[in-house]
Amino acid sequence: MTLINKNTKNRLVIFTPSLSGGGMERVISILSLNAPEDVDMIILTLKKDVAYCVRHPILCLGDYSNIFGAIKSYIRLNKFLREYKPDALLIFGAAQGLSLALLSLCKNKILTIRNYNFEPTRKRKYKQAYFNLLISKVAKILTRKIIVISQPIKHKLIKRYSIPPSKISIIHNPIDTKTTLKLASEKLEDGEEEIFNGSVLINVGRLIRQKGQWYLLRIFKKVVEEIPEARLVLIGQGGLQDDLKKLSSRLGIDNSVFFLGWRSNPFKYMARSKLFCLTSLWEGFPNVVIESLACSLPVMSTDCLSGPREILAPGTEYKVERLREPEYAEYGILMPVMDGKLYSASDPLTWQEEVWAEELIKLLKDSRPLEEYREKALKRALDFDAEKQAKKYFETRLLFVSS
Repeated sequence: MTLINKNTKNRLVIFTPSLSGGGMERVISILSLNAPEDVDMIILTLKKDVAYCVRHPILCLGDYSNIFGAIKSYIRLNKFLREYKPDALLIFGAAQGLSLALLSLCKNKILTIRNYNFEPTRKRKYKQAYFNLLISKVAKILTRKIIVISQPIKHKLIKRYSIPPSKISIIHNPIDTKTTLKLASEKLEDGEEEIFNGSVLINVGRLIRQKGQWYLLRIFKKVVEEIPEARLVLIGQGGLQDDLKKLSSRLGIDNSVFFLGWRSNPFKYMARSKLFCLTSLWEGFPNVVIESLACSLPVMSTDCLSGPREILAPGTEYKVERLREPEYAEYGILMPVMDGKLYSASDPLTWQEEVWAEELIKLLKDSRPLEEYREKALKRALDFDAEKQAKKYFETRLLFVSS
């Protein structure tokens, strides 16, 4: 196989279902761009689409959407691993049985767990059952080390699956701050400047249930009633897009809400906003919070599991459902987590939404606290800089150990 370099010692395989998505794929790009020269890396995917820059070969295993594609992918995977014989394996994302196959074919390697299912309601049982199998029956036995991206995920693995703490390492997501700053300085398109003339609240992320943007729309209705010049910008696309637009219309806030869709450079919009609002019900480790800080954009976020508190209030204890009022942390504002229910335009605001609305109105009327957060935002973002975080994978020899 032409991809294989038999003269290198440190052979690394990264598996990801796709290189065309969001935060997870960006992390893989950063690892590829910052890997030492003595690392021979190959990236395995299931889809040909590539939206991120990498400097290592990509091998597409093929379609995995049906039983025939899955069998073909497994055969190609088995042949590749027997020939390549990787020294280290990083698994990003869970492509059902293929992740199990990777672990069974590459014993004593590394597993990364990007996201534990912290969804508070309506869990998809088959996915949870698969995750339980992956961790308790396979990863616990076959992996050398498990890398997680937040403290709550580590605690959950120790408590639920009795995995030794020494086997789990925490490495937070890396952010390419140099590129983010460069992109943030780019000019807006014609007609977009007008949107950002007022006080802009912004949310960037997939328009899906996990992100809870319908709460933000309901909250913003009360905000714009008090502060008519306020604007809300949502960047992203997803399954709830049409529903969110309909909700905006029914709330009567169409003229103040702007759905910009997916943008290759969201940072130039973030840099021109007043406050980033994350209403997520749960997260793994939200890159967008760090990216906001890199754009010197203050952040208001739910204290959801997991990630926001570790970024905005390092060293403090998660409160989640116990947080009943705004917490002005060291690097941002932590807020109550929503209840997870879908509400219509006619439903009264929940107590959580009321707390959010009141605090946003207060901040838009007196932005001095936001200016204080803006001044130290970039400093905090640099703690997660790509070079610094990548070193934790490579320079500490976490991936490659002496045989």
